[in-house]
Amino acid sequence: MTTTPIILHQYDISPFSQKAQKMLGLKDLSWISVEMPMIAPKPHVEALTGGYRGTPVLQMGADVFVDNWMVARALDHAAPDLPAINARGPLSDGALYAWGERLFTPLLHSALAAYQSQWDADFLADRKRVFPDVEFDKLIAGDSDRCSQVRAYFGAVEAELALRGNYLGGEQADSWDIHVWGMVWMIHSALPDLLPIVERYSGVTAWYERLLSLGTGQRTDADIEVAWEALKAAEPRAYPSTPQDEPLKEWVGQSVQVSAGSADRGRANGRLLAVDHEQVVLAVTPLAGFEAQVWFPRFGYNITREGAVKESSQ
Repeated sequence: MTTTPIILHQYDISPFSQKAQKMLGLKDLSWISVEMPMIAPKPHVEALTGGYRGTPVLQMGADVFVDNWMVARALDHAAPDLPAINARGPLSDGALYAWGERLFTPLLHSALAAYQSQWDADFLADRKRVFPDVEFDKLIAGDSDRCSQVRAYFGAVEAELALRGNYLGGEQADSWDIHVWGMVWMIHSALPDLLPIVERYSGVTAWYERLLSLGTGQRTDADIEVAWEALKAAEPRAYPSTPQDEPLKEWVGQSVQVSAGSADRGRANGRLLAVDHEQVVLAVTPLAGFEAQVWFPRFGYNITREGAVKESSQ
């Protein structure tokens, strides 16, 4: 078990932050919460990541992990003797991760339809920037097709639990449960119109309570200074070698940008240290004289050379 403090940059009302918190609860870890703003600008987290501003972001010393896929891998690496989050192998774990991302879409649309008239102009403008493919003006609260989609997703969860037992993988909770649980949490906390759909499934309801009882580990709240001190005090961990047959191998050492393909969460700018089938590692400088390594998933994120980005914008 690492002695480097675990710092989660996040805000509590995000279902993706809740997923990360549940990962920490599954392993019963002590961790520090540093709250980030809900909307841009997010100067501290953008400095830490080189420009990415999504939530959550996990920091362990001079290593920074973006996206819950990398958060799970980082925690399993840091605490391998505790229950595994990614317990099944990259394809099976990745499949449930992607399934959870698909489930988020109808829930997001339900939230946007239900609440957009209540948001102030700045928050609404931010969400329109983050989700450029969503036609905000056409979303209808209580849309029948969207409700049917939600029912279909949770019907599948109910059927899987009937086959597997207490958890989606059997008798031990892992990432399969966490990626679905975060979406049920979103319904319980913000989407009361959808809650009756979930509550029709007794197996899902009992499963949700079991996950809830796992808690979120031992949390301490702190301000950004604890993150800067952790960055200064630690040496980055070893990063993987880039395979000889990696198509982007010749980009290693060059300035690149990394961005999420599914939403506008900002572009991270840094020097490419490594890329393989699992991850991308960038070097960024959050503080003068101190470098951080920022770890992104390989799938779901796009890499462009900085020069190519500038040329395409001219």
